[in-house]
Amino acid sequence: MSHFLDASRYWKHLKVSIALVLGVNLSKKAPIETLIILAKEGAYSGSLKLSLSWLARRLNASRQTAARQLIELENRDLIKRELVPKGQRVRLTTAGLATLRSIHRELDAILGEKPRVLELAGQVVSGVGEGSYYVGQEGYRQQFKRELGFDPYPGTLDLKLDKASLELRATLLELPGGQIEGFSTPERTFGPVKCFQAVLRGTKVAVLLPSRSHYSDVIELIAPRNLRRSLKLSDGDVVKVEVMI
Repeated sequence: MSHFLDASRYWKHLKVSIALVLGVNLSKKAPIETLIILAKEGAYSGSLKLSLSWLARRLNASRQTAARQLIELENRDLIKRELVPKGQRVRLTTAGLATLRSIHRELDAILGEKPRVLELAGQVVSGVGEGSYYVGQEGYRQQFKRELGFDPYPGTLDLKLDKASLELRATLLELPGGQIEGFSTPERTFGPVKCFQAVLRGTKVAVLLPSRSHYSDVIELIAPRNLRRSLKLSDGDVVKVEVMI
């Protein structure tokens, strides 16, 4: 009996999690099913041409329901649509991909194995003041909030890695991680960033690996608060960060 009680509690937790991510009531037909179908058919990497009849068959629903699902996803900025002859083209937005990743993490926490961990060690060093500038950019900040689940403090904690951790950093570069897209402002362009959720001294953080970094032996950490102040860190302190992969 306890097994079924646990399963019931997990399902309730999952429904709450998806409802928070999507803002939908799962007592009704939720657009998550449509989002998953679109991603499976390739709309995560490019535009997917489809017809309402095709989507209705996949959903086992009416054309009207299929149309409402697409409109709701578009209104939530989870997809972009373009009407074309004999159908429409649809692609997932950055927010749509982040939504699926968030739900995947919830499912993995409930049903999957515990995430593997890479432990990196290094010395706290002072940057050149660029962290607050980059993290404070709205084009990055909003994506960090969606991908990582927190609003980052406008600044980074820089760690100069030891020799053993340099090889692990190279491993991280080969892993998928979270993808933060580059963007442009009237003044300049900003490159993409790979990120991984991590833990530093019991504090939830994220490791950033910018595509345009000038330093191959340094990683940057962000968190909801100032890590130097909250963890009482100074230049030269040796710390270890556990990176979830």
